[in-house]
Amino acid sequence: MQQTKYNDNKKRGKKKQDNKDPRVSSTWATAPFNFIRFPEEVYTRYKNCDELPKFDNYNKNLNTGYIDYTFVNETPLFVGDEKGRDKDIVDFFRNSDNEICIPGSSLKGVIRSNTEILSFSYPEFVEDRLYLYRKFASADTSSKQYKDIIKVERGQSIDTVVKAGYIKKKGDRYYLYEAKKVNNKTFFPISERKLRQNNLPENKVKYMYTKELLNYKGKNGKDWDRFARNRYNLNRNYRPYSTSISFDIDSENHFKQISVNNSCKYKGILCNNNHLGSKSKHYIINEIDENSKPIEIDSREIIAYKNDCETNKQRTNSEYYLLPGEKYGNKITENPRPFFYIMKDNKVAYFGRSPYLRIFYKNSVRDCINTKYVPGIDYANAMYGYTVDKKQSSPLKNMEKNFKSRISFMDAVCQNPKTIKEVKYFNLASPKSSCYNLYLDQYGVEMKKEINTYSSDSKPEIRGYKFYWHHKGDVDINKISDKPSNITSNLRDIMKKGNKFSGKIYFQNLTDDELGLLLLSIKYNEKSRENLGMAKAYGLGRVNFDNIDLYLEKVENKFLCFDNNYEKIEDIQYYKYKYMDFIEDNYTKVVYNKLFEKMDEINDYLDSKEALISDEYTKYMTLNEFTKEYRLLPEVYKVVEG
Repeated sequence: MQQTKYNDNKKRGKKKQDNKDPRVSSTWATAPFNFIRFPEEVYTRYKNCDELPKFDNYNKNLNTGYIDYTFVNETPLFVGDEKGRDKDIVDFFRNSDNEICIPGSSLKGVIRSNTEILSFSYPEFVEDRLYLYRKFASADTSSKQYKDIIKVERGQSIDTVVKAGYIKKKGDRYYLYEAKKVNNKTFFPISERKLRQNNLPENKVKYMYTKELLNYKGKNGKDWDRFARNRYNLNRNYRPYSTSISFDIDSENHFKQISVNNSCKYKGILCNNNHLGSKSKHYIINEIDENSKPIEIDSREIIAYKNDCETNKQRTNSEYYLLPGEKYGNKITENPRPFFYIMKDNKVAYFGRSPYLRIFYKNSVRDCINTKYVPGIDYANAMYGYTVDKKQSSPLKNMEKNFKSRISFMDAVCQNPKTIKEVKYFNLASPKSSCYNLYLDQYGVEMKKEINTYSSDSKPEIRGYKFYWHHKGDVDINKISDKPSNITSNLRDIMKKGNKFSGKIYFQNLTDDELGLLLLSIKYNEKSRENLGMAKAYGLGRVNFDNIDLYLEKVENKFLCFDNNYEKIEDIQYYKYKYMDFIEDNYTKVVYNKLFEKMDEINDYLDSKEALISDEYTKYMTLNEFTKEYRLLPEVYKVVEG
């Protein structure tokens, strides 16, 4: 699939040619997922909470009742249960009656997401995360952005840009204290050779190389690279460490003595993180300056750092990277802990356990949502309820009280389940939002150094709601099941294709347009399919809602003649059209001068539900394609066109 122009609804600007700035690949990226674009502007169904339907009365002009439905899984299906029989194996979800079923909460999540898209509601459940620069040596935009932050001039050392100090936890907050200055420096790089020459004990210092280092007589960088990359010179037991030491140093920063006791003038922490490439340095961080003014670290930076630690918890000696006062196993990290950092605008902007900091991008994921918010309550929050969120970035910050959902989802039970009894193994890792060339809008980009990142000067825009394609053809579990390893998810009782599930959805006091929107969100048309459960990237989880029955309660009969019977509605299409007419009259024709089904967002949505995509377009890229070729993800309609 060759790369062509994006949707003509956007203007394509001319790009300056530069032979030193190579082009992005002419071939599109392939992935099992794509994105439905966010609306340019939110439609708010109610101006304020006083307009919302009340729960303490039955309104005969509103709709109360339930929806019966069944669906069949057209490919194998798996929804995991947290309470497995075996520690390392995930079983299919079962309810309190031990019936295999899809939990109502899972169904609500899928259908609510559909409602959000179809009603141009605010994309509320986008995870607000800061991500780290990943490609320091790459040819794209992120490399320059990173180097602009960690900018070491020729002839200078890293300690001219980065400082060292200590982070201390107090209650739920974290504060940075400076390290004491020695010769106007807060830390000192020191070669491993120098540490070996001081005979520091190996039970205190973790050496990256064997004692053969003392016999090294190389004359240039190439000689050192050959030595450092020779596996016979590497200490295979190396791991990140920190240990208390004392040291003496002269005015020209030459170390005279280093000791693991207090025999020297200056005190500090000797430490080193993971060994990468041909690294030769460890670091001495001077002792904490308790008299320095503590600087509170922004909670957003703390959360981002913790998320990164959680993501990388399998790296060697992962507890080394934790913040102070954190639990690991049965222990708690020391408080305070030494860290390297950079200040910006009188704030701790970046921090980490190495002076070559893992830098966070300027914008978080939610910062890159460019949807215009109009004050009020959108369809999704009005129908499914909301909790007031006073955060400045929240669209609900001005709401005064919470509002509960008017829709309830029961579990969808499988009566005669047919499952695959043996355990199957899946590597469910996939690209995350940190993969900016796929997750951010790259419209008009031609050169690698034009690729948008989360720190681009022109505000980057996240591509939209992520979805997984329906795969064309049968899904062979035996072919896609992997070998067991420490990174696979071990799944038992995967549902064979062809099982039937049945469930109910109850609703109270919905307007005609809201009921129509709910019905559209369950099944838009006969071609529509849904994806449920795990391993959707492999084609699992495609289901077809093949029978939907609507029952409405006659509210006036409920009190006048005590009739609790429900009337089955034969023409559910009537309510779907009521919603389409309503949203056209109040939004799509007014704001965009388009009919509902002519909207780009709706066309993306329909393609995501109807299209069956060949494996050649849904496969994950190889490592080389992903890291070196700079392929960009095509828009939805381009994949459908093939």
